[in-house]
Amino acid sequence: MTHAQSRLRRSTWLRTLRGVLACLTVAVPALSGCTGAGAQAPKEPVVDTSPPKGKAFFDPPKPLPAGKPGAVIRQRPFTSPELKLTTKSHTFLVMYLSTGPDGKPVPATGLVTIPDGPAPAGGRPVAAVDHGTMGIGSECSPSRMPAFAGLYDDSAAGKLLARGFVVVQPDYIGLGVTGIRHPYLNGRSAAYATLDMLRAVRQVEPKAGSTALVFGGSQGGHAALWTAHYATAYAPDLKLKGVVANAPAVGFEWMPDLFAEQSTVATPYAGMLLTLINGAAAGDPAVEPAKLLTPKALVAADQQWTEPCMSGETKIPPPQDVLLPDADLGPLNAALKANATNQVTTKLPLLLPQGGNDVLSGLNRALAQELCDKGVDLEFRHYPDQGHTISDAPLEEAIAWMNDRYAGKPFTAGCTF
Repeated sequence: MTHAQSRLRRSTWLRTLRGVLACLTVAVPALSGCTGAGAQAPKEPVVDTSPPKGKAFFDPPKPLPAGKPGAVIRQRPFTSPELKLTTKSHTFLVMYLSTGPDGKPVPATGLVTIPDGPAPAGGRPVAAVDHGTMGIGSECSPSRMPAFAGLYDDSAAGKLLARGFVVVQPDYIGLGVTGIRHPYLNGRSAAYATLDMLRAVRQVEPKAGSTALVFGGSQGGHAALWTAHYATAYAPDLKLKGVVANAPAVGFEWMPDLFAEQSTVATPYAGMLLTLINGAAAGDPAVEPAKLLTPKALVAADQQWTEPCMSGETKIPPPQDVLLPDADLGPLNAALKANATNQVTTKLPLLLPQGGNDVLSGLNRALAQELCDKGVDLEFRHYPDQGHTISDAPLEEAIAWMNDRYAGKPFTAGCTF
């Protein structure tokens, strides 16, 4: 991207930031996301045969059991009044091994929902559904907040189940599991959590295969794109056939500098700046909140880890009392830019459905063009009457696109707008 293009994209982002920040949290419920017969799951057995009850399930064993990424640590049946599926199915809460941003083993959690009845001869197709922003505390996950798991008929998860897919919903690293901080919008972390849950599903449902697809929206769209980026190198044992990224999070790499300039576009959203700093620090030790934030802002940032999800209860200091006057934003900017969606490269087919009534519409069209210019094969679908989260016929079209990739229908190389 040229310097002029970068300035234009930054200018567009300035005009749309307010809606972007709101959209990251409004659409979570709708994001609830050819199998190879005989596919091999990680060989480690389920370690915990008597999983803890209640919230104690989310406390990981110490030390962590040895195993490969994707090995199941524990599982138990999952039920909730918020599960409203007419497709007969059963759901498990699962803790599994993944890899943290530092490359070390880390526990992760998520949900696995399996259609009832016999599996087809070739095994069950599998799809991951990556969720949108719910908060950064450990409670802020689909497995802990079932109302946001999207397990109802008109959601992505519900529509995939109706087509016979096993649906996995990763909480992401640091959400669900206690004692680990969530590296918000860290591409590697989100990708690894998704890919390792696609591995883990084969221990939960032996009839699931290694061929998979991914659906995600908002924060989940960001996660889905990075899953496509890392799939071949990190999980060559999986056969990922395509990715749908609805309105992926975009443009936040510009926010710290705008805030430092006291831009009136950015300053009303000091809480989001703190979230970005928290997430970046959780994924990169070079980002140190204490070297960026005033004492009052540092207290507020710490409170975000324990505040009720999406509550906005943390008391944020005035904009001029958030960043230290001499704060070096270099490490923070580097972390955010390294994890921006425009850094993704992949040879996998992508579908980017985008609502025209979403303030991200222009930015994500520009993102699609930028990815296309790098040689990524994608289809950008614009729905003028849709908002941040696609629904109804556009969602059904996205699920049909995933089913076509599973069925082996050819995807035309190049880009379609």
